Amino acid sequence: MSHKTASKVHMHMSGALAVKRGAVSVGSDAKISFSDLDAIGVGLRAMDSALTGPATSSGAMLQHMLQTWLPGTLRVVTQVRNIDEIAGITTVGRWEDELISLRVAEPAARAEIYGDTTNVPLASYRQDVESRGVVRFEQGFQVGRLEEARQSLIGYQAADEKRKAVSESLDISRNQVGFYGMNFAGSNVYGLLNEPSLPAYVSTGTPWLTASFDQLTAEFNRLYNQIETQMGGQLQDSARVCLVLPTGYRSIFSVYSQAGSGMTFRQWLNENFPQLRIVSTNEFKGANGGLDVAYLFVENAGIQDDSDANNASLIQAVPTRYQVLGSENRVKGYLEDATNATAGIFILRPWAFARMTVSA
Repeated sequence: MSHKTASKVHMHMSGALAVKRGAVSVGSDAKISFSDLDAIGVGLRAMDSALTGPATSSGAMLQHMLQTWLPGTLRVVTQVRNIDEIAGITTVGRWEDELISLRVAEPAARAEIYGDTTNVPLASYRQDVESRGVVRFEQGFQVGRLEEARQSLIGYQAADEKRKAVSESLDISRNQVGFYGMNFAGSNVYGLLNEPSLPAYVSTGTPWLTASFDQLTAEFNRLYNQIETQMGGQLQDSARVCLVLPTGYRSIFSVYSQAGSGMTFRQWLNENFPQLRIVSTNEFKGANGGLDVAYLFVENAGIQDDSDANNASLIQAVPTRYQVLGSENRVKGYLEDATNATAGIFILRPWAFARMTVSA
């Protein structure tokens, strides 16, 4: 004899009837027992008052709801780019040019004693052309739709930030060419440190960082006297002069005289060379065989000759500093590309320059 135990069916409701009746709602004042709820499949006895599952630890509030944002965006600084401060910018030529050229004329003449029957001594000139190649750089950016939407929620403008990065990248490349030039086939693009017409370096008698006041003034006078000699005595006291030093040399300006005046090196420069301008640049550190270098040059030496070209002693030829090549709105984002062009440095009047190694 077999004995079977059948499971008790509390209630059956068809799908159509369940949809028709909808959800069961039990009010707080309903007089219903656990047994009544068991009959319709709601087992409240299995529940307890303890928190279970993914509850917040110790009831802590989320930190991002308790923060305040400072206004603006802090951007990381990059190394100073100061070829523009030293040489300026001369906008000349076009982006598509292959060369930037300059005509040079040197007079060739010698006067002779006059005679009625002698030949007329004829004057002439020697001509030359200085040319520099044009280097073009390119930099672009792309912003996706999702990226732009998410970045804007936390206060960033993705396109603006990337466009700033593009501009800075192009300026960095142009600054690099301005100091070191660019060596590639079929071009001669020179920088401030390797322009072939510059005079040779002279060696310092004492490293400038450890020099005394008297030694610093003597070394500066060596540079100034060299320029005066090269200019044939045409250097005027009113001439604008620029001293370019490596970074890390500003301490020399506080070196003071041991004499009773106590004058510092900077005070001496200001008093004796009021038109002097001082620039510091990182590219001059270790620039000549690992030695630090300094330049002294007359900025407007062209006023001493009768050239009809620029009066500057050097120029940085820049056909295009920043030019948008094009932009494209895509299905999933935005693409933009930009370019620049530079021909590097022209030393127009090398006799207005003096160079010295200032470290040992």
